[in-house]
Amino acid sequence: MDFFLQLFVSGLALGAIYALVALGFVVIYRASQVFNFAQGELLAVGAFVMVALSRSGLPWGVAFVATLLITGLVSLAIERGILRRFVARSILASIIVTIFLAAVIRIGLIVIWGTDPRGMPTPWTSTATVQLGGASVLVNSLAAVGAAAAALAAFFLILKHTRIGVAMRATSSDQEASLSLGIPVGRVFAAAWFIAGVYAAVGGVFLGMFPRTVDPNIGLIALAAFPAVIVGGLESPAGVVIAGVALGVIEVLAGGYVNPLLGQFGQNFHTVLPYLIMILFLVFRPYGLFGQPEVRRA
Repeated sequence: MDFFLQLFVSGLALGAIYALVALGFVVIYRASQVFNFAQGELLAVGAFVMVALSRSGLPWGVAFVATLLITGLVSLAIERGILRRFVARSILASIIVTIFLAAVIRIGLIVIWGTDPRGMPTPWTSTATVQLGGASVLVNSLAAVGAAAAALAAFFLILKHTRIGVAMRATSSDQEASLSLGIPVGRVFAAAWFIAGVYAAVGGVFLGMFPRTVDPNIGLIALAAFPAVIVGGLESPAGVVIAGVALGVIEVLAGGYVNPLLGQFGQNFHTVLPYLIMILFLVFRPYGLFGQPEVRRA
């Protein structure tokens, strides 16, 4: 039972990161119909900026807030400076541009910070643990769960109780109708990209904490979070959050219980399992758990 509890909390922490990354995908897609393949690199930007600011002598809390703002502004600059020029063009062109931007950002991170792994500073001892029952759980894992829960709750409050949230919901339903009603769709796009950048930064900071490290490959977590987008539903923020948390827990539990049963064939089975689940959903429920099937009338 103690082993299960330890794995479960670790899975919640990983799932919380998946949920943040997947929500970044969905926020941008709902607002502008663009699937941002540079979301993982924004996560890496947040992680590296946090390490750099912390090592410059800033208090951890100040460095964290500054990291969120900087990463959000980088994401906003991408939308305003580059993606905005492709609004009237095909969605495929925008997607190709985000793939190109992902490569450019990754190269930029390597040029600026190199490829050496770095430890993510924490306001507590990085290996600190707390006892839950008879299990020792890392404080970093609990902090990741708490931070992600707060960030996700803030998003849904913004979405339901603020003017920009109402505008985002209207734009996701019908951009042309929103424009005709005087909703500033351009500002909605900008807000969506800024929020996605902020959430990528939160994910990058807590993903880089012990036992992981920060290096340019940290952005690949976006690929691991991709199944949550499909399973939860590409247009359902609540769906991808639930799917992200569930897949994180399933992945970690599979690593602890299923992998040993498969012997040498099960060494990395837990990393493949979310994709197997994604394939099943693509076959039997392609619009996801909470997505709505698209109905076209001839």
